[in-house]
Amino acid sequence: MIKYQNNALYNSKFDDIYFNTYEPLAECEYAYSSALDEINKSNIVVAEAGFGTGLNFFCTIEKFKSSNKKSLHYIAVEKYPFSKDDLANIYKEFGLDNTICNEFLDNYHIISNSLLRIYLLNRTIILDLYFGDILEFLEECEFRADIWYLDGFAPSKNPQMWSEEFLSNLACYSYKDTIVRSFSCARVVRDRLSQNGFEVSKLKGYHKKREMLKAICIKPKHMIKKQIWFDSPVITKPKTILVIGAGISGLAIATLFKEAGFDVVVAEANDKAAQGASSNLAGICAPLITQPGVILGDMHMSSFLLSRQFYKQFGGDFVDFCGCDEYLVNNKLLDKFSHNSKFFSISNDIYPKANIDLAMQIQPQNLCLALAKNIDICYGYEYKSLKQLQSCYEVSFNNSNSIKADLVIFANGHRAKELFVSEFSDTYMQLSSVRGQTTLVNEFASLNRPLSARGYITKAINKVQLIGASYARGDEYIWPRSSDDDENIALIDEFLNGKKLNIIGSNVGFRGYSGDRFPIIGGIHNASEYIKIYNSLLWTKNKPSNQSPAHYLNLLISAAHGSRGLSTSILGANILLDMVLGRQICVKKSIMNALNPSRFIIRKLKKGLVKSSS
Repeated sequence: MIKYQNNALYNSKFDDIYFNTYEPLAECEYAYSSALDEINKSNIVVAEAGFGTGLNFFCTIEKFKSSNKKSLHYIAVEKYPFSKDDLANIYKEFGLDNTICNEFLDNYHIISNSLLRIYLLNRTIILDLYFGDILEFLEECEFRADIWYLDGFAPSKNPQMWSEEFLSNLACYSYKDTIVRSFSCARVVRDRLSQNGFEVSKLKGYHKKREMLKAICIKPKHMIKKQIWFDSPVITKPKTILVIGAGISGLAIATLFKEAGFDVVVAEANDKAAQGASSNLAGICAPLITQPGVILGDMHMSSFLLSRQFYKQFGGDFVDFCGCDEYLVNNKLLDKFSHNSKFFSISNDIYPKANIDLAMQIQPQNLCLALAKNIDICYGYEYKSLKQLQSCYEVSFNNSNSIKADLVIFANGHRAKELFVSEFSDTYMQLSSVRGQTTLVNEFASLNRPLSARGYITKAINKVQLIGASYARGDEYIWPRSSDDDENIALIDEFLNGKKLNIIGSNVGFRGYSGDRFPIIGGIHNASEYIKIYNSLLWTKNKPSNQSPAHYLNLLISAAHGSRGLSTSILGANILLDMVLGRQICVKKSIMNALNPSRFIIRKLKKGLVKSSS
């Protein structure tokens, strides 16, 4: 709840105000965003300790828009965030009710102890906002900033933000000549910065404030990494990208890389896009809800919120932002939803029902075909092998053709399993394929939004509804079975009210799954080198290591997206682009570790189950 004291926005926990009432926007510009004038870079990174209401962020955007800089990446932390409604009221009070503020608020969702990525101004502005403790923020993020805003409450009110542990690490997140700005000139702040790689001075303060702090990083530090084996691969910046696979995963990757300025080609084994797991008429895109603090749930929520932004920009008429209803048909589901959340509400129907208003109904195949029109795609190109040349890769296909590219991304769905048997043997990746059959029927239920129970039913599209889906691990039969249609219909029996359905078609797709339910996203590791480097992990797993992991150069993968690939494949596209551009990843580090392709071999090494052959 918003509180004011003497007309100033007030925080009762810290007994302090957020900003002065005298021209707060002008004060933000003077104290903080004016630092952009001192940075001679076209792509700029600003980090802020103490996001608060976001006034510094919006002032920085205005400064950025009036500059000749190409992109702004703003990385911030806030432990006590304002609600969306409170921020809307604050912005209205300050006359910030503009397009950018509204776009920010539309995508502003608080996930405790997690990172929220928001794109603005056609992705020229990125906000990464961590909701949690400032030291956890440093643990979960990896970046270097050109400018730091230290804008927490005064050291006497909020000592943790100005702690030795935080300020001594600031040089690990800074370049040489990184600028630090702060209202606080407290002796403890100046001393800790000057003792940890910064040259500190004072500037004239704004209005009645006598002084403010400026510091310059003169000695950047290297980070000490606790789990260096999960480090991102070193990527030599490519010009040409080859994506293997034209399902939603591959096309999302191609779309984002092309928009970022890369020369992208997609190779697809079939004669058109979306012939695998993306071949359905319709599907539900909703987050996997878990109890708070479960890393799988955090990953799915981050993934889902990123996918909403992607589909708003690129989804066109094939995405319906209608929400969905998830029926809690058993105690396991009831337990997952037994907590308060802004992401769902519970009502009662034939079962308790979770109303997930942010969910979407998507037409995967139609969307893929639309995305494919804007991408250079080679059809009938079934992957065969690749060869590393001196300056690039040459990828060969079963049609006797080949394509050269600086960087290759595998997004070939369940076929990724074959890849790791033939091309990268002994990677210890746990990949499997699951056959899923959906059933198309004439419209039988008037739904405003899709529903999910034991089976799921979509809203009608041109008087056709989809019911799904069977789940058969290891089943490779490619044709529809009437028995699977019968099974799908039986799973929605309680919603039929005795109606006899008219089946008009079926669709079979194969989804890739991993052994731990997380997708596989990142650099492809060299397993034999991993075993040599980390063969002592059984004894040293809790000790810091300086031995960097070994990856195949410029080879990436986004696979094993399972039944929620409409969401996690978009996460994969964002992560891989972040990796290639060398910027802060769009999710926290603990999620990245859970997605890392090398995680399976690392688990075995930690248990002493893998021995080096050398």
